Amino acid sequence: MKSYKMQKAAIKDLVYGGLQEIMNNSNYFYRSSVGKDYSHLTERGKEAVVEYMDLMAWKIWQAEQEDLDRRAKEQVLKELKGK
Repeated sequence: MKSYKMQKAAIKDLVYGGLQEIMNNSNYFYRSSVGKDYSHLTERGKEAVVEYMDLMAWKIWQAEQEDLDRRAKEQVLKELKGK
């Protein structure tokens, strides 16, 4: 369980950090001193976010599958010990 929680926290950090890096690059994010209404992702930025989130979605799916597998194995062992 601890491994899954650590993996989940690491993925959250990767998502936040990756988006922050994209926003810090002026090729991907236009930041206006006027305010949020004038700040936006560029077309390249939108493409980068979609590509990055596709990668992160795969990482999330892998973590969920590993957790599901771990829980299934624990349940089988629990049932075998009970018999």
